[in-house]
Amino acid sequence: MEYDAKKEWTKAFLSQESMAYPSEYVIRIFKGTYPRLNLDKKTFLGKKICDVGCGDGRNIPLLKQCGFETYGVEITDEIVKSVKNNLNRVGMDADVRTGVNDRLPFPDEYFDYLLSWNACYYMGNGRDFGKHVKEFARVLKKDGVLVLSIPKSTAFIYKGSELLAPGYQTIKNDPFGVRNGEILRMFSNESEIEKEFGAYFKDFVHGSIEDDCFGLEYHWFLTICKKK
Repeated sequence: MEYDAKKEWTKAFLSQESMAYPSEYVIRIFKGTYPRLNLDKKTFLGKKICDVGCGDGRNIPLLKQCGFETYGVEITDEIVKSVKNNLNRVGMDADVRTGVNDRLPFPDEYFDYLLSWNACYYMGNGRDFGKHVKEFARVLKKDGVLVLSIPKSTAFIYKGSELLAPGYQTIKNDPFGVRNGEILRMFSNESEIEKEFGAYFKDFVHGSIEDDCFGLEYHWFLTICKKK
């Protein structure tokens, strides 16, 4: 049976009883100060940010607290409705719409910031990651900031996966049972990320997560860059 990402993720998110906390490293990126990264927090107020693949909406309250005008994208109407309900429960709202990585439902040059946390590399029915990059660039303003997290080839999600084509893996052993059959764009190093995004983006800054979370290898690239 062919994998149906919309069906699997809708089932996964609608089964949750409450919205999770924001990702620790999203908090760090937008609230912290580091030798290689210090986003100008004074400029966040009123700027538009979209969380592409916003899941249950967990990062949106944090982004709103930072001063952003918040938007989100998820892959089904049902998930979008659930996100809005989650936000309403905590007294917040956001413009959340249905879309996918290569078809974002917003005008050209609409956003100042784009967040893709554990999301940009999901291929769905496509096999051309370059379309994701081009679409991200389309909705960002010039010098707009793109914030990415991308799993390393050593991350738990790739254990037991199968090579589909160079750079593309079919997931076979997802411990959470949601992604089996999904095609992911896999990167081996930071240079590969820069090469893939470099036609549209510049000023790359990289971080890294190497975490053994009680038997699951959370190994992730963290990348921040600007639209050319």
